[in-house]
Amino acid sequence: MTAVIERSNSLSKGVDCGPSITQKSKGSLRVIEDENGNVLRSIHRTNVDLGIWRRVLPSALKSWLDASPICDWPGLRQNLKPAEVARALRRHFDAAGVKDCDGCTLLIDDIKRLAKLYAEALRVDHIYLRLEPIRDDACTKFHRDCVKARLITTYRGPGTEWVTIDNVAKALSLQHGYDGELRHVSTGSVAIFKGCLEGGEYGVHHRSPRISPSRSSRLLLCVNASASTSRLRTQ
Repeated sequence: MTAVIERSNSLSKGVDCGPSITQKSKGSLRVIEDENGNVLRSIHRTNVDLGIWRRVLPSALKSWLDASPICDWPGLRQNLKPAEVARALRRHFDAAGVKDCDGCTLLIDDIKRLAKLYAEALRVDHIYLRLEPIRDDACTKFHRDCVKARLITTYRGPGTEWVTIDNVAKALSLQHGYDGELRHVSTGSVAIFKGCLEGGEYGVHHRSPRISPSRSSRLLLCVNASASTSRLRTQ
């Protein structure tokens, strides 16, 4: 059985779909896609395995990233409150010698927004943020993340690849030799993958695309709940 992909008008209006989303059946993945960031909030539902915000990066941000020497940037890994993200990124880029410019400001503002969306979706008050240039074929084996949920977006380079549940056995068996159907999170789009810490059959098997020798480097953002996080009280 393949993934069940839903594109909901009510989500695009920022409304919780509730009963309009059917329960996932055994052997299937429930995937929700939309062109509005509110789709990421759907990941807290027990019947959703993957939420994808389909979007295109602003041209000014894309042009700046394409022209930037991202391979020379150091990676950033830090536990933060969402409100601390912008300041931490600015300090990071200053230390790395990245010029304060419109493109850099756009990137910081976007990451700040995604961190806030993730924290609201998972109802946590601390996040673990990782912004990293990928220069090699790291994480190119199919796997599930050992987290409850992880936000992933690729700002430059090819995006994350994932497989439907009917292809998992073949993908795990063949790994780099897998030649079956692949789904892709397009560059700039944002995905929240439910991880295996939710228990049971939860978790979407995915991998980083291979980038050597023919593909360029990637700029990857991942956001998890911090290991020391506390849950926000729901209103």
